[in-house]
Amino acid sequence: MIAPAIAPLLAAASGLALLAAHPPLGWWPLSFLAPALFAAALFTDARAAAAEGRRVRGARLGAVMGLATFAPMLSWLILPAGFVGWGLLVAVQVAWFALLGGLAVPFLAWRTFPLVAAVLWTGVDAWRAIWPLNGFEWGAIAYAHVDGSWLLPTARLVGGRGITLLVVLIGVAAACVVRSATAAVRDRDGAPVEDALTRTNLPVALLVAGLLVSVLATIEPPATEGSIEVLAVQGNDRRHWEDTSPDPDPPLRITTALRDETARAIAQDGVPDLTVWPESSIDRDPFREGSELRPLAAEAAALAGTLLTGVSLDGDDEATERRIGALLLQDGFEETDRYIKRRLVPFGEYIPARALLDWFPPLQQIPRDAVPGEGPQPIDLPDGTRIATIICFETKFQDIVRDNVLADGDRPAQVLMTLTNDASFGDSAEPQQHLAQSQLRAVETGRWVVHAALTGSSAFIDPDGRLHQETEVFTIDSIRATVPLVDGLTPYLVIGDVLGWLVRGGAVLALAWLVVGRWQRRELAAPRER
Repeated sequence: MIAPAIAPLLAAASGLALLAAHPPLGWWPLSFLAPALFAAALFTDARAAAAEGRRVRGARLGAVMGLATFAPMLSWLILPAGFVGWGLLVAVQVAWFALLGGLAVPFLAWRTFPLVAAVLWTGVDAWRAIWPLNGFEWGAIAYAHVDGSWLLPTARLVGGRGITLLVVLIGVAAACVVRSATAAVRDRDGAPVEDALTRTNLPVALLVAGLLVSVLATIEPPATEGSIEVLAVQGNDRRHWEDTSPDPDPPLRITTALRDETARAIAQDGVPDLTVWPESSIDRDPFREGSELRPLAAEAAALAGTLLTGVSLDGDDEATERRIGALLLQDGFEETDRYIKRRLVPFGEYIPARALLDWFPPLQQIPRDAVPGEGPQPIDLPDGTRIATIICFETKFQDIVRDNVLADGDRPAQVLMTLTNDASFGDSAEPQQHLAQSQLRAVETGRWVVHAALTGSSAFIDPDGRLHQETEVFTIDSIRATVPLVDGLTPYLVIGDVLGWLVRGGAVLALAWLVVGRWQRRELAAPRER
């Protein structure tokens, strides 16, 4: 008799393995163990269900795995959003993984289950990346592989979702090999062991195929052509959650610190080709009459020559709308280009259905809704260098990054600038998890990324995903490097996220299979009951 607690324990262990694979621990080999343990949980519960005459509890096991992963992984949200906001976001992710567990159940007996499981897992990740409310693909397996994994270069061909697909295929195939081999030896009834082990042929073939593809489907990044010298400045060292004295004017303090650090760095090492200030560096509209922040930014831009700075702007209706973006300034406060954030964070930058939810006190922290920018918006530097700008959690969205790089098909962006403000999340794993997203985008696009965070961690990221000059969090600091430029395209930039749409379709077909199967069982059961 199988103990009832074994399957939930395996599912919980799967979630904890996935958690440990990501920063801050970053034990990426455990990402292979996570799908293997989840498959073992489903197989174990299937045996118990057969003995007890019940259905396999796949959705329940998926929910256990999701809870074990995302409750601790997203704990950084408690500081800015409270337990309610954190709980709601965790609940959405748990629901997705409950769906994954439910979808997998009808296919447990299939010999090709490792491949089906890989499509379903990657498909669920792809769906949660776009729904609900813009999606939230945090904690995808691919992000665990940015530091040292041999799988990382495959992202240049099939994107991060290709990594997730291969990891799940390898992990589940390994679990199926162990299961089939154990059952074959146990049930061989005196037959030679080698004959019994023929039952493992297909899962072994899938395991070997996954490993071969993960090794062979790799290409080198495009060649570099030219370079620019970049100075990235971070200007917020205040741990606001520990404050015992009020901060009378945070935007003024931060912009002043950025101006001072920029002046210090330029006095020490000279004027760079481009100075970068992170998101929220100018956190009140500098075009307002009498702005105190505009002269500070103008002074820094005059020193720097060319300054790309994060900025908050008023919308068409100043009382209810705002825009989150970046301005390119030259020789003082002369705006020559801008980028407005395209994919906004619900309940962080705007309130969905505000008329119905305005009564909820925590939402009063967001008195105005941000308005998204329309379409890709490349920025050209004075020397002709084209940059793609990404703001905050836009790093999660592969389509946004790809669109911004390819805004002009004849002249793709040569370098990526990620401007973010991670101050709200305190001393947590969020900055490292966020940095991992920029690392994966660097590999997918084959371009250097300048990841500029207001409170850190800031870093330069090469096309192999390696970090250079990573800063400490909550420090006023600056980093400078000669950043190579890239004109060529990776296969992923050319073909896009084709795999993402294929696995989304696979998940929909599996859901249809599940619904039709249950309907047919009910139809067959109805005459018997009558």
